[in-house]
Amino acid sequence: MTRRFFPIALAALVAVSLSACSSKKNTTRQRPAEPAPQLTLIEAAPTDARCRAVGTDARRDSQPAPLSIDPRRLGFPVEVTCEAPGFFATTETLYPRLLPEVLRSLSARAPISPMADRAPAAGAPAESMVPFRITVALRARFFETPAAREAFYDALRRQRELRWTDLRQRAEAACLSPDTPQAGASATSPPEICRRAYAWLEEQRAADLRRLEIDRRRASFR
Repeated sequence: MTRRFFPIALAALVAVSLSACSSKKNTTRQRPAEPAPQLTLIEAAPTDARCRAVGTDARRDSQPAPLSIDPRRLGFPVEVTCEAPGFFATTETLYPRLLPEVLRSLSARAPISPMADRAPAAGAPAESMVPFRITVALRARFFETPAAREAFYDALRRQRELRWTDLRQRAEAACLSPDTPQAGASATSPPEICRRAYAWLEEQRAADLRRLEIDRRRASFR
């Protein structure tokens, strides 16, 4: 009786072990795959700058530019700060792209990254929230003459103004769409959704250029 019981018990134990092993393998196979990275390229001027990226969930320590980050893994918004000798540490904040449509996003007061590209990350779908690139133009600290300072900061201002103008033109084009709600529209005024978008855009533009002006005033002469 005992001899007959032992092989049966052993066989049952082996069967349970194999079943547990198989179950473990199945559990491993069923784990969802991690999403493919969607990378934003960080470029800086001057080219010898070093940049770090700090998101709400993680960070990338300082590295020479250019470098790439996955802002979804770092956590939006991501503060990208670049440094180089002779320049102020300069920060651009990377926000999600204005989706699903620029006018609705602006009217809802979505934050704006003027120096981020309109296009999505390379290889990402069109509806990706991740911008292809963000550019950090550092602000110089020292100049030989007042004229040199003005020329440098005027060029930076023009660069940023072009980005804000592009956003305004996109919003105006969207406002003309037949799909845009016409509530509040009149012969002399665009729809309410457009007015809200334009007001938010101007508020953000003014704050952005004000920060640039502060750095211009901080810059000194050798």
